[in-house]
Amino acid sequence: MKNPKLITSGSLILDIKSLHLFVLLIMSMLKTICYKSKINKTLQLLEFEALFNQTQLKNDSHNITGFLVIRNDEFFQVLEGNPTIIDTVYEDIKKDHRHTNITEFLNTSISQLSFKTFDIGYSVIKDADTLYSLQQFVSNLDQQKHGNRTLILEIIEALLSDH
Repeated sequence: MKNPKLITSGSLILDIKSLHLFVLLIMSMLKTICYKSKINKTLQLLEFEALFNQTQLKNDSHNITGFLVIRNDEFFQVLEGNPTIIDTVYEDIKKDHRHTNITEFLNTSISQLSFKTFDIGYSVIKDADTLYSLQQFVSNLDQQKHGNRTLILEIIEALLSDH
């Protein structure tokens, strides 16, 4: 009779406690992707509205945090969450006709989320919580010594200025 406390698969044997710890480890892994893209010039106002509504609903349902800003003819986005989900969403974005010339600045594991929710802005970010989250995001980049930190800061500063 097999031991009910052991799960076997080929040469892998896990007891329930180890399996639980493994699941917790996988669930605690986080990832962030930061990119900018050009807006497809054929995009109409109603398509913008649909894009933002779809983005908000999808990200909320998948526990994705971050933000999306549209400024002039560019999107700038930070996504955070489960690595598998973040990778899938990003692959969908890369195939989306509404984005062109995607430039990826960051695609890495993170130890904690910087944003509480997923925020969308059409221009200048005015919400204090989002500004604090941006500051925390940049601080996390400093701690992890990401090479694109300066470039990301320049983009954020440009997005937040009225010029």
